[in-house]
Amino acid sequence: MLFITNRMSMEGIELLLAQNIDLEVRDKLGDTALKKAVKFKRKEVISLLLARGISLQATEGMTATAWYAARAQSEIADLLLDTPGAIRLTLNSEEQRQVDTILYEENLEKMCQQISKVSSSIILHAIVNHYNWDDGPEPMLEALNNPVCAVITFMDMFELMEGDYWLAQTEEELDGLPWKQQWREMAEKLQVKLEL
Repeated sequence: MLFITNRMSMEGIELLLAQNIDLEVRDKLGDTALKKAVKFKRKEVISLLLARGISLQATEGMTATAWYAARAQSEIADLLLDTPGAIRLTLNSEEQRQVDTILYEENLEKMCQQISKVSSSIILHAIVNHYNWDDGPEPMLEALNNPVCAVITFMDMFELMEGDYWLAQTEEELDGLPWKQQWREMAEKLQVKLEL
């Protein structure tokens, strides 16, 4: 981990790895060498660790994996696609065109229809993560109900919509405000899907 954080050369890292060191050791922050390589954007080190058979799972669940830590850097996250529950984040040009077509649809009803017909968990994940959440919950309710929606997409939805906020709302705060009730309903559905 020190070699990674101090940006040691690949030759130095390879020499260290030749000593059959424990790659699953954690530092005081709970990070493994793989998570350190992600944090320091060391793609070549990530590839080397993967070639050595480093574990992509985390006993604490998906949110503790190196893939989850790399989500903001899709190029790095996509190196870790063998992580259970991971989804490809880099889109090809056709996938990006499909996402853009749906997200730039001005008619909300048409957008909802298009989202309900998405057959790719990768495209649906990109739609959820690039949707303007200020436009209302209807399209995201369609995404939530789409059978290809992945668990990581549910997790992102809950975070993006600030699900904890909506679950904490009292009935008095929601009473008579249908738009708030839709958000609460969505948070409740996500809570069930994620078993929070």
